[in-house]
Amino acid sequence: MKNPLLILFLFLVILPFSCQVAEEDTPGGSVDDQAKFIGTWSVSDNPARLNYTVKIVRDPVYEDQVILNNFADAGGSAVARISGSSLVISKQTIGSGYYASGNGILEKSDQLRFTFTLDDGIDAENREALFTR
Repeated sequence: MKNPLLILFLFLVILPFSCQVAEEDTPGGSVDDQAKFIGTWSVSDNPARLNYTVKIVRDPVYEDQVILNNFADAGGSAVARISGSSLVISKQTIGSGYYASGNGILEKSDQLRFTFTLDDGIDAENREALFTR
């Protein structure tokens, strides 16, 4: 080895780049996972034959969650956990007196399909909604 300083220099320059972990590989998701869903969506909700708007925003605390404002046209919000290109809504209260749970899958960057149950405490109704933007 004729020039140990050159080898040390190369080691110090290359090492930091080779040790970086991709953000999407980190446990718990990333901000980019939220970005796929953020925005205002037009919703066609069947069998209720409703058309309404849902605004999806970042959860201010958890990077692996988003908040769906006006979910199911109930006037309240639902919190959904992100799992890749899917959203999971665990049973929760939305609006006044409604419970919702279900799953959504991002079929295209501008199309999100949800299957969910909406329960008013008396009747539970299974719904399928297409979100587009």
